[in-house]
Amino acid sequence: MSRLLAALLLAAAAALPAADPPAGMVAIPGGSYKPLYAKQTEPRHVEPFFIDVTQVTNAQFLEFVRDHPEWRRSKVQRTLADANYLAHWAGDLDPGSAAPGGAPVTHVSWFAAQAYCEAHGKRLPTQDEWEYVARADATQLDASSDPEFLRQLLEWYSTPAASTLGEVSSAVKNAHGLRGLHGIVWEWVYDFNSTLVVGDSRGDGSLERQLFCGAGSLLAADVSNYAAFMRYAFRSSLKGDYCVGSLGFRGAAPVNAAPPVPATTSFATIYDLPGEWRTQSGQRIKLADFRGKPRLITMGFTSCKFACPRIIGDMHRIETALGADAEKVGFVFFSFDTENDSPEQMKSVQEENQLQDDHWTFAVSSGPVVRQLAVALDFKFQSVEGFFAHSNLIALLDADGNILHREETLGADIQPVLDALRQLLHPQ
Repeated sequence: MSRLLAALLLAAAAALPAADPPAGMVAIPGGSYKPLYAKQTEPRHVEPFFIDVTQVTNAQFLEFVRDHPEWRRSKVQRTLADANYLAHWAGDLDPGSAAPGGAPVTHVSWFAAQAYCEAHGKRLPTQDEWEYVARADATQLDASSDPEFLRQLLEWYSTPAASTLGEVSSAVKNAHGLRGLHGIVWEWVYDFNSTLVVGDSRGDGSLERQLFCGAGSLLAADVSNYAAFMRYAFRSSLKGDYCVGSLGFRGAAPVNAAPPVPATTSFATIYDLPGEWRTQSGQRIKLADFRGKPRLITMGFTSCKFACPRIIGDMHRIETALGADAEKVGFVFFSFDTENDSPEQMKSVQEENQLQDDHWTFAVSSGPVVRQLAVALDFKFQSVEGFFAHSNLIALLDADGNILHREETLGADIQPVLDALRQLLHPQ
């Protein structure tokens, strides 16, 4: 055997999952694909993973809510699911005729889908994983440039959803062996709030540029692929508590060992969310430790050169304007740059901006913990071309973590935040 052939065989073997897939799942080899969004030239790499053959059904979700009463329609917290949660079911434990057992469950929030997956040792597929397998038609692993495949997708996207959905087992199977990725319902992905794609006619002064740091780099790479563009646009409109009649989900799992995902817990405010954070001093804390006084919070990454320094500057100006009242307020910068924002790096930025250590907290955590907080805050962030694009946010929280005011436009007047904070500190 030649050395070249041996090397190719070894490379091919390395790309394949090392274990058989769990029941009801398919093993997907690793690979790369070119996403729709951004002027990005480098393909996105996808590690090997397992994914459910079909969407989760009403019957399967019924068993889940039987075992987990907190997820029944009458008991679920409104922070986890809006008023449309399982709205098509006849009752808490009765899907009824409008929700056949073999049809995909819909009207479920991201939090509910995550909780179901966690209960079964899975997670939602990432956007990259979903898009990677969704390129396949019945015979080709990548039909993303096939005009007939794209025509079929557009035909489905333009067809109103049926009042009663068909069974997942009868959906069209693609070349990976997956059923119903297209043609029945849209599907939740784990990092849906990474979708910040904007149209290619936007300029630096556009609304998106004001709302999203780095949005100028998020131009669609292929605006002719309208089907993919519609998927990204749909995801960008979602919030974690949304329950939509045309939106279901399926589970996924990594082939290689991964850090445990924090259990999706019932929460009244973000301070109830699980997970551990590390501060700029290296201290390990939980979000519950922030209870006790009002706080101004934001999310970002310390190497940002555009929006984050301006947001920190605005928060610092509020701190200065408060005078002696600043002692009664906390200022928190939550980082989503899990690779680079070490305690030392965050401490350096704090000192560079001359921020008081007893007023300010910089904190970073693992990816799943950061993602859950971002979804709860309706905050978006995405890695593009080695940089981050993200929402702009200054939120005022009361002593229990309830959001009383939020500013999301870069360069917004800080006076409304200051007024809301003073009203909280000195109620009339």
